Amino acid sequence: MAFSRDLLTGLAEFLAAHDVADWNEDGYYASGQVALTIGGLPPSPDRAISLAVYGAGREGDHATQADSVMQVQARIRGGTDPRLTDDLADAVFDRLHGLSEVELPTGIWLYQAQRRIVAPLDRDSSGRWGRADSYELSVLRPSSHRR
Repeated sequence: MAFSRDLLTGLAEFLAAHDVADWNEDGYYASGQVALTIGGLPPSPDRAISLAVYGAGREGDHATQADSVMQVQARIRGGTDPRLTDDLADAVFDRLHGLSEVELPTGIWLYQAQRRIVAPLDRDSSGRWGRADSYELSVLRPSSHRR
């Protein structure tokens, strides 16, 4: 089982199903699409969201029960207008923050999602605005020693 892969793919499929961005597992996007990727922002299109697991949440992983708290970053780029970045971040927030008791399309059970960090806007070398929002996800993550 590739838990992190399934979690991020499930989130990407969920966000795409709710018209936040366009998910293409092969990573090919047209210029007018909002790319939804895993692990890093692509050079194009200008508008993009990238998801990445980056740590355990405040409660971490329970030692014997299959409960885990994961941190997932949504790095968001909206193009040369900073308002478009905020619009995309708001769309992610509207779909994820407070989401609870949901099975993601990849079979991962999500107990609850909560946004914890909103980073300030900054520009990349091409003048495109971006920011990173961090979400804490309580999930069911069985493993060899946890049930």
